[in-house]
Amino acid sequence: MNITIALAGNPNSGKTTLFNALTGSNQYVGNWPGVTVERKEARFQIGDDQATLVDLPGVYSLSPYSIEENITRHFIAQHSPDVVLNIVDATNLERNLYLTLQLMELERPMVVALNLMDELERHGGKIDCAALSKMMKTPVVPISAKKRQGFDQLFEAIHQQAHDKTLPRPVERYDASTRQAVAEIVAALGGAGSHSAFDVSEHFQHRDEHERDNDHGPRAEHGHIGGYVDEGDVDFAPPVDWVAIKFLEGDQTMYQAAYLTGRQKESIRQAVEGYVERGRCIHPGIDGLTLVADCRYRTIERALKETGFLRSSDKHEDISSRIDKVMMNKYLAFPIFLAVMALMFALTFGPVGSFLTTLMDALVNNVLGAAASAALMAGGAPQWVYSLVIEGIIAGVGGVLVFLPQILLIFLFMSILEDSGYMSRAAFITDKLLRKMGLSGRSFIPMLMGFGCTTTAIIAARGVENERDRRMTIMLTPFMSCGARLPVYGLFTAAFFSANRGLVVFSLYLLGMLVMVGCGLLLRRTVFQSGETPFVMELPPYRMPTPANVLRRLWDRAKDFLTRAGTLIFAMSVVIWFLQSFSPQLQFVTDSSQSMFAKIGGFIAPIFAPLGFGDWRKSVALLSGLVAKEAVVSSLQVLYACADTASLAGTLPGFFTPLSAFSFLVFILLYTPCVAALAAMRREMHSAKYTLLGIGLQLAVAYTIALVVYQVGLLLGL
Repeated sequence: MNITIALAGNPNSGKTTLFNALTGSNQYVGNWPGVTVERKEARFQIGDDQATLVDLPGVYSLSPYSIEENITRHFIAQHSPDVVLNIVDATNLERNLYLTLQLMELERPMVVALNLMDELERHGGKIDCAALSKMMKTPVVPISAKKRQGFDQLFEAIHQQAHDKTLPRPVERYDASTRQAVAEIVAALGGAGSHSAFDVSEHFQHRDEHERDNDHGPRAEHGHIGGYVDEGDVDFAPPVDWVAIKFLEGDQTMYQAAYLTGRQKESIRQAVEGYVERGRCIHPGIDGLTLVADCRYRTIERALKETGFLRSSDKHEDISSRIDKVMMNKYLAFPIFLAVMALMFALTFGPVGSFLTTLMDALVNNVLGAAASAALMAGGAPQWVYSLVIEGIIAGVGGVLVFLPQILLIFLFMSILEDSGYMSRAAFITDKLLRKMGLSGRSFIPMLMGFGCTTTAIIAARGVENERDRRMTIMLTPFMSCGARLPVYGLFTAAFFSANRGLVVFSLYLLGMLVMVGCGLLLRRTVFQSGETPFVMELPPYRMPTPANVLRRLWDRAKDFLTRAGTLIFAMSVVIWFLQSFSPQLQFVTDSSQSMFAKIGGFIAPIFAPLGFGDWRKSVALLSGLVAKEAVVSSLQVLYACADTASLAGTLPGFFTPLSAFSFLVFILLYTPCVAALAAMRREMHSAKYTLLGIGLQLAVAYTIALVVYQVGLLLGL
């Protein structure tokens, strides 16, 4: 039998650890159709059953306020998985069971996996799993995903639920007022057991598949549960009790999704108003959503009391709380955070990272490049073949591979910080600073990484869960001056601003940050006006990172970078080599001024004339910077026939003025990043439209700011 298992749970509950432990390396990654949230699936064996495990996004509730919540509730309600596997953090049962009750309201066969039971018991806590299972009428299995304990019992429970199809109905455990209101709405919809009021063919709006908005994700106004339509939609009947609870909560998505008669609408309105009025006798000013939430929490409190739940903090002070007294101190939190980040970047981009990068550079160029060069010369390869392999493929792809050690170091530290529980605290610390731009604290880490490598920073933005914030973060991160621009800064400051090098470079970094803030405010008021979701911050307990999980994550990031970004870089390197090495008549040339690249540079040079650098050689240097920003220096060195950078620094004043040189630096700072970053941008945003929008924004901002700098400078006589 083929069974589908939906894995659902709160963020930081151990969901990813359990998914990896159950599936090993048999997982494959894609995206939910119509949205850009990562979708993981894997197949494995449970007894005689072939199981497909679908990893749903981590959520705290099933309210229709975010893409992740929409996906989770839609998948369970419409696709009806054979079993819902709900992983619960046993050390924080009160919060985790809130989602459990909502999952039970969807009335699918369910198994609750109580994770971190070993940690709960080690700190003096306890819970009677058998009693909790009996009360909730669904299997509750104690496990430790990290130590792979309890899996046999878990598999047995999943197998039993998949075949027995026992459906939980938590409404039976709710208070009398909630049960009464649910019964009244169910009667208005046609009575228990009758789903006619929500049959797709009669009561849900449809839309053609071509109308699906791939770039904006779910759109509630177009119907189906949660406003999300997946590929292969089929008719379905959502649980009528769940529909009734959604009406009590004031779920506008549900109202928009259903076709209701006037009599049904009036009956539902009266039931909801009666429910709220009964609640206001006890809690003045309360609304339906809060009443239902309060009902669920009172049900959880009663369940834990009846099952003898004892929190670990009831006997011992939580060690995480003691650590947080220092790490999250009002005055110490931010300095400690800066120290942690400084240490991470000092190791990544300092001596350690530089040493590893030098080794990789030697391996690629001195070993691989030298071997390829010797082999080609020994084989008598034509000059164009030699140029393609050495100057095109090895130079282009190798220029990206040299950054791999730093990328792995960054992800190593990030994985350790994430597994230890500190990353959530870092996001909390920086949230207030970014909130004014319409972003959340999760965006700060990728932006900070942008000072090292834009490509790495863009890939790291996948840690920003909200799609809107993730896309906005990716668009803004390139304005943070990456380390690859430093050689250009060094060259021009040595040539024109030797007395104030530090001040000029600092002004560029500061300008980049100010432009990022300005563009963030602009995007918030235009492209990303809607879609902002509340930033729910969880501070998980501190834990020792698991080497297996850290190494697995490291391998996944490395493989993703090499296979996805690397393939595009390979193709782009060949294209740029071709443009540099062939004339418009497709003849191989050694003089780059005769190449197609030079012709293109001459064509676009007038565009840059108002900025102070309207020469084809300068334009070509900017184009070469699309491969790697360091290539701007090497391109200028070749184009101006200089033996080294020192002689180039002495030559440039004959072709630039200090004002045009600074305008050139401003453009270098702000214009489109390298092809590796563009490849990562396209990969992470999963949208050609938003990728082009980001590129257009960067080019427009770079041109405008450089134009203002140069023209204002001319007016001031600089």
